[in-house]
Amino acid sequence: QEPISVGDNVKLDNQDTVGRVLSIEGKEATVAFGQLQTRVKLSRLRRTIAKYQSGAGPTAGTHTGGAVSDEQRARQLNFKQEIDLRGMRVDEAVQALTYYIDDAIRFNIGRVRILHGTGTGALRQYLRQYLDTVPGVKSYRDEHVQFGGAGITVVDML
Repeated sequence: QEPISVGDNVKLDNQDTVGRVLSIEGKEATVAFGQLQTRVKLSRLRRTIAKYQSGAGPTAGTHTGGAVSDEQRARQLNFKQEIDLRGMRVDEAVQALTYYIDDAIRFNIGRVRILHGTGTGALRQYLRQYLDTVPGVKSYRDEHVQFGGAGITVVDML
């Protein structure tokens, strides 16, 4: 298998979201997933033949400027500072979290909460590995015990 290079379509390990490699520095690559750009270790990336969607979704680029701003305004007004990922498979949860964190960064939200439950801890672990790759995330921690403890991750944004 040839090494990953700039312009390749890639997926993160165990995920379905397709990204495009924008640059490579050492053992890390800058990858665009929709409108979100993040740094990822090359060892976590797999080349794919799947199509890369450069917009925020299937409707990207199909609206006029006014419609996009109205849609964005509505999304911002309906944005909740908490996302519930309990019961989702890891790939579904990471994809949902990717869009959620992208919106949180776009809307300048200072802090969000991720409900993932305790279970075996696998979902929490994968979500936090993803958060480590997001430049807009300042820090994260377990919620206080009286508010949910290890079943909730509190994320502080830059």
